[in-house]
Amino acid sequence: MESFQLGNWRVSPRLNQLTLENTEQKLSITPKLMQLLLVLVEHKHQPIGLDALIEKVWPQRVVADSSVYQGIAQLRKVLSADDQHQQYIERISGQGYRIAPDIAIEVYVDESGTLDLTPDSQNTAQHNKNWLLGICTLLVVAALFIAINIQSYSPKREADSSQYFEQFTLASHLLSQQDVAQLEQAKQIYLEVIEQDRKNAEALNGLCNSYRMLAIYGSVTEIERDTLCQPLLEKAFAHAPNNAQVLASVARQHFEQGQTSQAEALFEQSLAINRNDAMTWHWYGRLKRNQNQVTDALAAHQRAFKLAPNDPIVLRGLAYAYLNNRDLTNARKYFERSVVISPYFKHKALYELDFYPLNQSRAANYLNWYRQHQESYVKKYPAHKLSHILFLLSVNQGALAQKIFDRFDDVNSVPQHFLFYVKASLAWYYQKPNEALAYLQQRYQLAPEQNHFVMPYLFALVQLNHAEKALTLFKKHFPEIVALKQVTHENIGQYLLLARLYEATEKRRLYQDAYERLLAFEQESTLSIEQQLLWNALNGDDANNVDLLNKLLNNGWLPDFNDNMFSIERYPTLAGSNNSAKSWLAKLSNIQRCIWQHTQCETN
Repeated sequence: MESFQLGNWRVSPRLNQLTLENTEQKLSITPKLMQLLLVLVEHKHQPIGLDALIEKVWPQRVVADSSVYQGIAQLRKVLSADDQHQQYIERISGQGYRIAPDIAIEVYVDESGTLDLTPDSQNTAQHNKNWLLGICTLLVVAALFIAINIQSYSPKREADSSQYFEQFTLASHLLSQQDVAQLEQAKQIYLEVIEQDRKNAEALNGLCNSYRMLAIYGSVTEIERDTLCQPLLEKAFAHAPNNAQVLASVARQHFEQGQTSQAEALFEQSLAINRNDAMTWHWYGRLKRNQNQVTDALAAHQRAFKLAPNDPIVLRGLAYAYLNNRDLTNARKYFERSVVISPYFKHKALYELDFYPLNQSRAANYLNWYRQHQESYVKKYPAHKLSHILFLLSVNQGALAQKIFDRFDDVNSVPQHFLFYVKASLAWYYQKPNEALAYLQQRYQLAPEQNHFVMPYLFALVQLNHAEKALTLFKKHFPEIVALKQVTHENIGQYLLLARLYEATEKRRLYQDAYERLLAFEQESTLSIEQQLLWNALNGDDANNVDLLNKLLNNGWLPDFNDNMFSIERYPTLAGSNNSAKSWLAKLSNIQRCIWQHTQCETN
């Protein structure tokens, strides 16, 4: 169907776009929403029931009624931007939905007039004939228009696109180099083209991309990037609303401003035009990660990787997608690949903490990053304050962590599960174990059938000697570990915990079986220091643990509240005596102080 008028909206089905009359405000919607709107328009002011809507919009699919309700709600929200009409879509009790009777529906035929589709006194059969005749006329006119314009305008369009061929290809190459001087050169090329042609969408979009790259590798902040890009993308979209890359850039801007539904519609519109742009798939994947659709996100990032296997931004996106899918091996693999290709990017010290445990070296690097970039980064991403709180607890800066949390007022911008975790960490740090346990239980209850939130809750139960409850929880979530016949490097940590739970609950036969499997693994493999400490604890070998605990610190270990808030309490109990435990804790405290003060500490 060609464009038509719906009240004060000009609807463009091919573009999945609505334009508000007089204001020229353009809104994009998803293809599914457009299809739903077209079905309502087709029935004009006659109600159509839920079953009929589902059959027409979601043919041959099993869809709940809630899909229709959500679609109608989204359409109403979009159409409500027209202040003149209170309601475009009415619900008729027991009959379904319809376009409100006071909303005019007209379809464009040519510039001289329109074909009025408003129902008249003619019978339904005659009305349907008129409708078909109008559509046929419209298609003929459209075909003639396209044929004429192919002859008249195609050469001009080719000339326009090739006029700056050399400039655009050079600028595109420079943008891929990650070097600040070359990025500045690319920026200058786009500025020069815009000086000559202020409506050139490719140059406007390219200039925005220059600022984006300078925000990654240069001194441009995220706030500055968004401020500089906004007017450029508005102009680019106004002059080239069907350009796939412009659509993707506008979608990205909406996404970074938290406007998820608009971003999703624009990404899908861009991908409908061009499915071979890596960055569009990358950002579409980021949107899906934000929606917690981790499987779809991984598929999108994998698609981006196939199109651009050596783009460091694409690689980092793929790494995070694997991380969200709890595949740490592949997450680290692709993050490390990105670092090999692009070792120097502004937020490297920050991102590393998502893929590796905190240690003394990474803590020092993160503090350097924080002192340089925290003001601009936190202004753009206020939720990072909570991640910083966990870091502060890891370096024994509890008072500052609590102060930042007490002043944190962006709770709605943070996932609830993360907020519960931070509250639990603060409570545990300040020796309020039951309060910490309550927060972790609330967090676990957000998704009790999944494994995402169970481990911290399980560890808290173990630390507070609720071994029976912990074992029940372990069996529910990790039946494959319980059924194991052979221990491997991939499951050694979980199996050590299971053996500890068998011992604590006096499941002697089960404990003996687990112990024998662990013994066979230990005799054939090299355990990490942390694993050796836990194995020695099962054996009652406290004497060797003192040396291992000191070796742990000498090798750069630090507690990492982002990973496990309980290690500071757990490890000293393995030292064998109170004096050894106090000595080890004093040594750890000194290291934490040195890192915070940015001074060199002796660890021996």
